[in-house]
Amino acid sequence: ISTTRQDVFDRAEFSWKEIAGTVVQSELESAINQGSAKKFDLLDAKLKNLRSSFDSTINTACFADGTGSSSKEIGGLQLIVATAPSTGTVGGINRASFSFWRNQQTSGAKTTSAYDNLRATMRTVYNQSSNGVAGQHPKFAVTTRTVFEGYEGLLLANERFTDKTTGEGGFKNETLKFKGALLSYDNDAPSGVLYFLNPKFLKLAYAKGHWYKASPAVEPAHQTARVFKVHAICNLISTNARMLGCVTAIT
Repeated sequence: ISTTRQDVFDRAEFSWKEIAGTVVQSELESAINQGSAKKFDLLDAKLKNLRSSFDSTINTACFADGTGSSSKEIGGLQLIVATAPSTGTVGGINRASFSFWRNQQTSGAKTTSAYDNLRATMRTVYNQSSNGVAGQHPKFAVTTRTVFEGYEGLLLANERFTDKTTGEGGFKNETLKFKGALLSYDNDAPSGVLYFLNPKFLKLAYAKGHWYKASPAVEPAHQTARVFKVHAICNLISTNARMLGCVTAIT
């Protein structure tokens, strides 16, 4: 999902959400981590680890519905690209009252055998989330590893190598394609759901100057340590929910 600064966020009625964390380095650690004993910068490693934790927290929240941590989490895909798009309020707009603000949704439940309806329902939601010849189509699709492998299994009969390097063992399967959209999986994706997304209409907005911002070190009283605070103020927003969609109840 692409990021955008406050100028885009200001046009939507989405509330800010804050993610914060700290890194503590004691004077003992600082003393040890210097001179010939310094194999790497300990503080830098701790800050990189915190950033990795932020990445993981934001990624998890982006697949959630915003109710976690007493509704302090980002309003994620389960809110914006809902499995029940005719209910709920998103960005200050009640979807029950305004159909233009509803995302696309179709059930992908099997009829007889596993995933026998998957490709047909993916085609339906892809087309519903497009605007035909005008050129706007989903750019990326994401689901669980189970569904990703189910879709991949449907393609085995048509598998072929089209490049010399892939035939020599360089084949990568992190992403597949469905029509013009890249398809991959994420461990935080909700079970049985496949999302069709377009970065033009779905963005992770952040407040200017507050994206992984580190504050000056603070030395708490009566402690031989320094505390470094880092925070991000952001939220997931949509500018056109109709151009986003999901296949649900996939079996």
